[in-house]
Amino acid sequence: FAPLHPGGILAIKHMAAKDATDVIIAFHPAEALARMKPFQVGYLLPSEIRTTQISKDYRVLEKKLKDGGYFETNYWFFIREFIKFFALWFGMIYFAAFGPKKWWSYVISCSCSAVLWQQAAFVAHDLGHNGVTHNRRIDKLIAVFLADFMGGLSIGWWKSNHNTHHIVTNDPEHDPDIQHVPFFAISPMFFKNLYSTYYNITMEFDNFAKLIIPQQHRIFYIVLAFGRFNLYALSFGHLLKRQFGTPPKGQDGKPVSVKAFREDVLLELSALGLFWCWYGWLLAQLPNKWVVLVYFLVSNMLTGLLHVQITISHFGMPANTIVDEGFAELALNTSMDVECPRWLDWLHGGLQFQVVHHLFPRMPRHHLRSVKPLVQKLANDNGLKYHSHGFVKSNLVVLSTMQEVAEQIKFLVKASPELLAH
Repeated sequence: FAPLHPGGILAIKHMAAKDATDVIIAFHPAEALARMKPFQVGYLLPSEIRTTQISKDYRVLEKKLKDGGYFETNYWFFIREFIKFFALWFGMIYFAAFGPKKWWSYVISCSCSAVLWQQAAFVAHDLGHNGVTHNRRIDKLIAVFLADFMGGLSIGWWKSNHNTHHIVTNDPEHDPDIQHVPFFAISPMFFKNLYSTYYNITMEFDNFAKLIIPQQHRIFYIVLAFGRFNLYALSFGHLLKRQFGTPPKGQDGKPVSVKAFREDVLLELSALGLFWCWYGWLLAQLPNKWVVLVYFLVSNMLTGLLHVQITISHFGMPANTIVDEGFAELALNTSMDVECPRWLDWLHGGLQFQVVHHLFPRMPRHHLRSVKPLVQKLANDNGLKYHSHGFVKSNLVVLSTMQEVAEQIKFLVKASPELLAH
């Protein structure tokens, strides 16, 4: 079963020999919990159970929120989102293909595309956590439409990546969301040629990394502007590996079902193909190759704001491994909220309540603001800090962390280059 786990095999492997109670509660609805019972192979005696106070408090809070209806979806919220998406999609196509063929028309079209891809990514994120209809199949199909067909990115790749991130947040060896060598390193641990358990490669801290990472705080926003191009490659890489790669073996030594291993891969590849058809057609309506090039670059690079929003919630937080750190402590220690007025919630798409989201990933985002004070109380009652700053301060925290790591690299290269020699 592990290789076919909807949250990815690594989500299971990383919890081996650990108390996964809180993780299972956070990521699985009641129906999934019920289906787990036939797999029970034993039980612990009451005297053998060791539950921390914060875990007890977390479970009490989770039940309180569930009983209070905080996991129920307001479908009008998401209907309004889809109306917005289709309006932006119409604007993107109209002003590029049927508009007055002026520079300002192309600027409007590029802006519509960037806002569409940013806003659609937020709802795809909700769907990826089964936080909309709470039906895994329905949420997956809607997510394929938004992420793959409208945005050109694989929701399957995202789920595999993102669920691992939630389980091992900011762990340099295991969390793919912080593994960006040779461009970024948010911890000195990356100096050690770490092996990525997600990508199954050694992250070489080579001469290029030694050249780039000392400048990472200066080029941070420039690199993020090109982030979407990397996501296109990762999406196709993930799907092609699933389609043409060899299915992994289960514990019995036999390969898992090919059909199950490749579930929805052809659907996603088809959706990605359709994306490049309609987006390619749109580019073909532009007057010349230079306008096509500029339009393609600008429309994709304007989504850099989304990459900033994704990274600032974790890049400024500790990146290490703490033995026996519980699920709730991990979320509070490695995540940071971005404070904003309610009328700007649409711009941040729920990512501004990162701490709450990490504790309750299946919760529809329109409830997150109401739950934040309860999570702050959870942190205070257990002697933990709730990290929350304004957007500007959050960026400064991240840049400060990156500069600190960059200075350490400069010092080591200058003082003891043999320590970083290959």
